[in-house]
Amino acid sequence: MIDSERDGDGAIAIVGRTTAKEIGERVEVQWALSAVPALEWAEVFEFASVTRREGPVDWRDGGGPDVEGGVVRWFVPTALLEDADSEVAERLDVANRRSRP
Repeated sequence: MIDSERDGDGAIAIVGRTTAKEIGERVEVQWALSAVPALEWAEVFEFASVTRREGPVDWRDGGGPDVEGGVVRWFVPTALLEDADSEVAERLDVANRRSRP
């Protein structure tokens, strides 16, 4: 991980969020990270066990967000954007705790 781009305690942070495009009732959301994480951090983030999702079955049982360089990308139901924000924040916390230098 690029230490110079981490916050004061060495953790990667979310520095922005944008929506890229809508497909039906879903939107591609991109969360910008404060650093390009190492592969280990990205794997912990993507496979983190987090709170069970509520909502339509395709959302509850669907895939999670992907880390691509310094961005987290995920197609989420437009109505559940806040839930996606919460899950990404939870995964970020897990990855930062398990990947401390």
